[in-house]
This record gives sequence, C-alpha cells and structure tokens, in this order.
Amino acid sequence: MKNYTEIEIWIKKVINSCKTQEQITTANKLINNFDNQLKNKNIVEYWREYQYTIINPLEVYLNKKRKEIL
Repeated sequence: MKNYTEIEIWIKKVINSCKTQEQITTANKLINNFDNQLKNKNIVEYWREYQYTIINPLEVYLNKKRKEIL
C-alpha cells in the first residue's frame, strides 16, 4: 500500500477548520475526489485496502464534524 497518510492528515485538517455547512460540503467533495483518485490508480487495492482504512474513516470524521455544526 502506498502511503497516503499525508493527504489523509491534510483532509482532516480541512475538516477541522470547517465552520459552515458549505465548508462541510466542500470537504465532502475533497474526500470524493481523493476517493476517485484512489479508485483510478488501482481498483483492486482500493477495495482491499483504501476504502476501509482511509475513505470510510474520513467520511465518519466528516459526519461527526457535520453534526457539531448543526
């Protein structure tokens, strides 16, 4: 597995900085774009590793922040 830790940390920083629902929407787009890039690079590795170790935790993190803002 390639190391995407730096990108994951950066996305978490973006999520932490969100103060409005519009910013949450933008952070969600960022996760989706990262998700698509991982899928395009290697679909087998994506489903075996990336979806569960990177993307799902980021989505959970974003949803927690979304609830804080509401």
